[in-house]
Amino acid sequence: MGKLLKGKTTIMKKKISYKDAGVDIEKADHAIASSKEVIQSTFNKNVLSSIGGFGAMYSIKDIVSLYDDPVMVQSIDGVGTKMAVAQKCNNFDFIGYDLVNACCNDVAATGAKPLTFLDYIASSSLEPKTVSEIISSVAVECKNLGVSLVGGETAEMPGTYHTNEYDLVGIATGIIERKNIVDGSSVKEGDLIMGIPSNGLHTNGYSLARKLIFDVLNLGVDDVLSDQKTVIGNALLAPHKNYSQMINTLIESGFHPKSLAHITGGGLVDNVPRVFPGGLAAQININSWPKIPIFQFLIENLDLRTSELYRTFNMGIGLTIIVSPSQKDSLIKMLGEDGCYEIGTMVTDSSKQVYLNDK
Repeated sequence: MGKLLKGKTTIMKKKISYKDAGVDIEKADHAIASSKEVIQSTFNKNVLSSIGGFGAMYSIKDIVSLYDDPVMVQSIDGVGTKMAVAQKCNNFDFIGYDLVNACCNDVAATGAKPLTFLDYIASSSLEPKTVSEIISSVAVECKNLGVSLVGGETAEMPGTYHTNEYDLVGIATGIIERKNIVDGSSVKEGDLIMGIPSNGLHTNGYSLARKLIFDVLNLGVDDVLSDQKTVIGNALLAPHKNYSQMINTLIESGFHPKSLAHITGGGLVDNVPRVFPGGLAAQININSWPKIPIFQFLIENLDLRTSELYRTFNMGIGLTIIVSPSQKDSLIKMLGEDGCYEIGTMVTDSSKQVYLNDK
């Protein structure tokens, strides 16, 4: 058993406050209060709680009555170091869109319909204007999608984050009929892999992109890419595209995809195999869709193997849909030729991986 150490007791004669320690509760409260109206604009009749409660309450009575066997689906995600680019550009207009869509797309990849959202914003020191802009951005996209922003958390943690560094996390909750869950179990040899375009890096690969652009090439956010048209800051901040509404519309119209993969961290290489069974592999033709300027720039300036490139970035495909050959034409008709590309096929193979080719 240890011994108590004997010695002099030091008595603090100077009083310090929580604010002296680096935490200003009033700043966070002010930021939330200034966003109250836009947050409440996302509420519907099912939201039972108000801002500032201990827990968010959402009535599911009317919703579950529409289902025989309802299943709740949840996803948590963040925006990674894309936040550092937003700070560099002093532009937080769409960072909330990134957060909402990163989570809602994951929920929808099961076929589910997103219903509610929670956000978490942390920093070493919360700047009220920045926090308010972020919350407003989250709320606007929630409203666009018909999703209720039912709660959140702001945390000021000096010593945990670097100065002016922010961390954003979101949680989306959705619902689906059990029999309609899209899990990839019916995928088989000969099925087609359809790719839905992204509009940029979305929320992945930013640590590498930032290192290349700002440190190695010494470019700035106002410089342009090799096409002489695309401003770097705009290309990097292009908001994460939403796919949940499209997916829900497809399913509600009676179209049943065999598999859905949200192409995030890990790119096509790691995400597509998550949604097909063993004994199969995916063959993907990397020249089967056009590359927007930011991806052409990365191809030209990064010394990476093709597999590593397509494992780090989405490379222009934000969602894959695996369908039977008979479903292809109807999918293209619904999404348009520019909104959907045939990028590969499923083959028999014990590896359960993605093979990339350029033919």
